[in-house]
Amino acid sequence: MSWNKTSFLLLLLSAHSAWAINDSPHFPIKPVRWVVPYPAGGSIDVVARLVASRLSNLWGQSIVIDNRLGAGGRIGTQAVIAASADGYTQLMTLNTNYTMDKSLFKNIGYDPEKALQPICLIASTAQMLVASHNFSVKTVKDLVSLAKSQPNSIHYGSSGAGGSLHLAMELFKSMADIKMNHIPYKGGPIALTDLMSGQIKVMFFNTPAALPYIQSGKIVALGISTAKRSPRLPDVPTIAEAGQSVGLSGFDIAAWFGLSVPQGTDKKIIKNLSQQILQILARSELKDQLSLVGAEVVGLNPEQTTQRIHKETAQWAKLIEHTNIRFE
Repeated sequence: MSWNKTSFLLLLLSAHSAWAINDSPHFPIKPVRWVVPYPAGGSIDVVARLVASRLSNLWGQSIVIDNRLGAGGRIGTQAVIAASADGYTQLMTLNTNYTMDKSLFKNIGYDPEKALQPICLIASTAQMLVASHNFSVKTVKDLVSLAKSQPNSIHYGSSGAGGSLHLAMELFKSMADIKMNHIPYKGGPIALTDLMSGQIKVMFFNTPAALPYIQSGKIVALGISTAKRSPRLPDVPTIAEAGQSVGLSGFDIAAWFGLSVPQGTDKKIIKNLSQQILQILARSELKDQLSLVGAEVVGLNPEQTTQRIHKETAQWAKLIEHTNIRFE
């Protein structure tokens, strides 16, 4: 056998091995990193860890949760966009980073719809309008009345400027025609600490993370953001019903959690990942666990998730233009 023929055979063997590593049935052959661009203990982190533990068991490979904080989720999002498109770095984040940021920021530096490829829309949750336990306001109507009588006197918190918690309150303020003072934080759990101490008075917080604090009496639930009450907190009214007389009829928003990879990732990997996650989400045990923390399984495939992103991006763009909320 000549040196050239041997080299050729070795080249073929090398190419076959590379194909085998990259072919989706063999994925993953090493740990996978899920970038969660929000703090540990928040709703997205809770949901991510519940799903990741089951997917990790299916694979026989670990999923490392990387809480990459800052800029309302945009720092973590950019880290994933810049990563290799090999499937091993994935973004687990909120709808805000897919559907709101593009309209909110003049120079975001990337287009989420072009830079990311959805794998699956995993679950959704209502947002709770919550107040400090020592705040005099105990109802949605009372909050609006106080804000009208004392414009900009009430400090409210959020997980960061332009995040889902901020936009929820901006919609609330717009519909109720009130003014309050925004205090942005580097994540919802950090804002929650100041809410419990009374340094801020109100905020929106995703239900999975808010539940234990509401149930322990550390914070007070004023209303829920969706059109239906939560089965976990049936006595808490919807904002639409509680605020019907103060301009909030029809208030209905939800946060959802989606998984994506950098654009250019092998479509076979994306398809297999989506099928595996949808299979896991169909298990009653996981549905029950997510329900216990206030999240509801959605389970949309890549095409359905893309359609949802397109639709919601257009809806939020209208609100952002109407409220004139823009950032550099």
